[in-house]
Amino acid sequence: MVVAHSAANLAAYCPAAKSVGRASGQAFARLLPQRYRPVWQSIVPYFAGRLGPGRLNLVDPRTALQAVRAADVVVAAGGGYVTDTWRWHATGVLGLLSLAQRLGKPTAMFGQGIGPIRERALRMQARAVFPGLVALSLREGHLGRPLALSLGAAPEAVTVTGDDALELVGNTGNPDGGALGVNLRVTGYAAVDSNAAAEVGDAVLQVSGILGAPILALPVSRHEENADLAAMQRMLHTGNRRADVILRDLATPQDLISAAAACRAVVTGSYHAAVFALAQGVPVVCVTNSGYYDAKFSGLNALFPGMCWITPLNTTDFADRLHAGVQQAWQLPASSRAAARDAAASLRDAGRDAYARFRKAIDHGAMIFHADSDELTT
Repeated sequence: MVVAHSAANLAAYCPAAKSVGRASGQAFARLLPQRYRPVWQSIVPYFAGRLGPGRLNLVDPRTALQAVRAADVVVAAGGGYVTDTWRWHATGVLGLLSLAQRLGKPTAMFGQGIGPIRERALRMQARAVFPGLVALSLREGHLGRPLALSLGAAPEAVTVTGDDALELVGNTGNPDGGALGVNLRVTGYAAVDSNAAAEVGDAVLQVSGILGAPILALPVSRHEENADLAAMQRMLHTGNRRADVILRDLATPQDLISAAAACRAVVTGSYHAAVFALAQGVPVVCVTNSGYYDAKFSGLNALFPGMCWITPLNTTDFADRLHAGVQQAWQLPASSRAAARDAAASLRDAGRDAYARFRKAIDHGAMIFHADSDELTT
């Protein structure tokens, strides 16, 4: 059972899974103004005991609360949401894990990017949930591991596995692409507006001209309100029908992986464009303008040393720094690119091992519980 915004997407990628919605306590939620409903959906797991058993459908679960009560194990999938930027989403996920733990069900979080967290309420909530996790695998250990341990996660439960999406890349050969890949996330949470995007676009066009390389867009987000494709159409002046700019929709993760492999270097303001490039030995120049993306890219830099050039947007010499970073990335030797691919393979192995150890731990727990009780409930 998967909490999903799009049942159609879940059916396409995971046909054996059942889609459940977040909606719970709808009668009360309908009394709230629209802007407060996400807040209610995030905190409702903490009121689950007051909803009454008659409202909980355990035979055919339709909501997240019903699914948690019906499940044997509850797992939070990968994401960079346990942070102030996405605090309401984090509150909802941690709330469901808290409910599962109160019901005595094993819980885990995989492929997590956590922090920065300065909000006191979110830190308190994480500190209540993290100690109860059987497994917590992290996207990076530079910032994430110390933070997770400070919030009470058991050291033996914490492992660094990189992003779960690395599993999709597989064992790639040496890409010999000649394009300059580009992505930019133009949205409030990245602190990048249209003026900043235009500055990035101009710098990218200039350096591609110096290198004599075509620009290949690597759109990741397809959400209508912050779609990368539309943002890059504007920033790269594609209305002028530039022959040196290749900009097309990438509908699947494999499309994005293949496009990244066609690049010799990538300029990106998006985390996953960097992940798919680095995993294939393609160096990245990371454009950042917020603490949220500073943390994400710093974590990648620690996992793939010598492959990332972090370039803040809010500097007077941004264009010069971007040009220098791209040209260094462009000339990076094959040995450095191979080392990045090896690092990605090691992270994939660590991720698989984390899942296997979690399975072993909960199977062992079930057998112990069964030995001590006449009723097997986990």
